[in-house]
Amino acid sequence: MLELEEKKLVGQSVYEQLRADITTGRLAPGQKLKLNQLRDRYGVSVNTLRETLMRLVSDGFVLFVDQKGFRVKPISKQDLHELHELRVMLELAGVRKSLANKSGQLEWKSKLASAHYRLSHMEKLMLEDEQANVQAWEQADREFHCTMVSHCGSEQLIRYHANVIELFMRYQVLTLDRRPFRGRDSQDEHNTLLECLLNDDVARALALLEQHINRGLNLPTDSN
Repeated sequence: MLELEEKKLVGQSVYEQLRADITTGRLAPGQKLKLNQLRDRYGVSVNTLRETLMRLVSDGFVLFVDQKGFRVKPISKQDLHELHELRVMLELAGVRKSLANKSGQLEWKSKLASAHYRLSHMEKLMLEDEQANVQAWEQADREFHCTMVSHCGSEQLIRYHANVIELFMRYQVLTLDRRPFRGRDSQDEHNTLLECLLNDDVARALALLEQHINRGLNLPTDSN
């Protein structure tokens, strides 16, 4: 039983490492993922790597082709636009439902304030050093937006939104070296978003949220 638990922990750890390396571009879009090289890089068995890569295939970060093996999913304008459309649809619906769900709102809003506090701190650090803080910032940004929809009452919506925003945030992280970080503007938008949500200002929150997501669409991508 203990051996099984240890195996699960190792698998989760290598999953998180691989996902982070794909998101930040340490494993480049389109790069072939050779199991022997990954085994040396991450210090785990080939079987564990194969299971982890299949999980990343399911999550949309890796592609698998028979006879050709695994490779990092390429980026493209079409993919970004599809993710953007899905994110707007899911996130706005999730926020609308979360605000309409009056049961347990105090706890939800407390979680929102906590997630926002962490994000605000990471945005300040990003203004000082993007390279050193990008991974923690991406997680904090994603967690704040996931918390916004977490009170919607739909497990399916929460699950699909979490997957879409992970893939969308990959584009934002990958293109930081080609555009300035929107730190101060993003901070202001998040501050106003939190204020609207805490005050149940539904119309203004939804309008601002859509505008905020749209600003993340103007990212350069490779054509694939």
